Amino acid sequence: MRILHAISGINRENGGPPIVLAGLAAAQVRAGLDVSIVATWTTNPCPDVVADLESRGIRVTHIGPAKNPMSRHPETARRLDELVAAADVVHVHAMWEEIQHLACRAAGRRGVPYVITPHGMLDPWNMSNGRWRKRLYLLWRMRRNLHRAAALHFATTTERDAVARLKLEPPAIVEPFGLDAAEFAVLPERGTFRARHPQLGDRRLVAFLGRLDYGKGLELLIPAFARAAPADASLVIIGPDSHSGYRKTVEAMIDQHGVRERTLLTGMLGGEEKLAALVDASLLAQPSFHENFGLAVIEALACGCPVLVSDQVYLHPWISQAGAGGVARCTVDSVAEELTRWLVDRGPRDDAAKRARTAALEAFDWDAIGQHWIGHYQRIVASKA
Repeated sequence: MRILHAISGINRENGGPPIVLAGLAAAQVRAGLDVSIVATWTTNPCPDVVADLESRGIRVTHIGPAKNPMSRHPETARRLDELVAAADVVHVHAMWEEIQHLACRAAGRRGVPYVITPHGMLDPWNMSNGRWRKRLYLLWRMRRNLHRAAALHFATTTERDAVARLKLEPPAIVEPFGLDAAEFAVLPERGTFRARHPQLGDRRLVAFLGRLDYGKGLELLIPAFARAAPADASLVIIGPDSHSGYRKTVEAMIDQHGVRERTLLTGMLGGEEKLAALVDASLLAQPSFHENFGLAVIEALACGCPVLVSDQVYLHPWISQAGAGGVARCTVDSVAEELTRWLVDRGPRDDAAKRARTAALEAFDWDAIGQHWIGHYQRIVASKA
């Protein structure tokens, strides 16, 4: 079966959707599917990412340089029409750029069924940011595309239920995002990250992993850490700056709350460096205001690191059920209370750490998820026929 994925960018520094797509497409190839990706690029054609995807057996069509807003390029429609004609299913990722609309339109014209993964972009929090612009766009073009989809894919039941208010017609597929188990098979030795940053000493580490941007939870975590974390704890903030330059705001919050001497900002880490940080961390704290899944969360769990998330991270019911961490409300007081509970009392933290790795690798294995998608696509093609 030939699957064409369409997305507006594959630069993994942009966050979740391109990272998810890389893992999903590779898993689908290993499951025996014929997989292609078509994407636009604006300022960075990411030759290293393209080479990595192609080394995994994924064909990549990269169109650019596209122009913002909406990543437009005059060749997108023609190239999409050619690629869609050769596909059995089109899988559209994210919502707001030109390529998603054109992919849906080409699939409809060619009679090829398509599935849309919104990646959280239909959640109430995301829809409230730039609310009127997004709602007008939804009414103008994307709602029609959504209604005509063969299926809508959500990473959690919580995301599916949050989008139910839109009363969209297609059936829902609930399938999580995953982890490459091979990447976590052999973890760095404990102490590797500390050795690279000797100023950390033997302090307990609270890690944050993600793009530095408004709404990711640093607005809650930094003041909560200042208020509640023991004196022998350090905050390690891992991730790239956002396009808006939000790191300046983060730096100002660190100084405002007097935790400069106990905070390390590493920038973006990948591969073994990222895993080493998670292995050495006592706790990953992700009190985000919105997260339709939480890739950083399952990566930390796969490293044996318990997690503290907000009740707006849609994985939180699974985390509670698995006993792999704590859940806070989106307030400084609640995050501070949970930080105290998980850092001061070592027993529950050690118990959660023992459960975390096995639970994450069993529940979020990309290879198993790739096999599930064969069934999803077969049902989509059968229903279209």
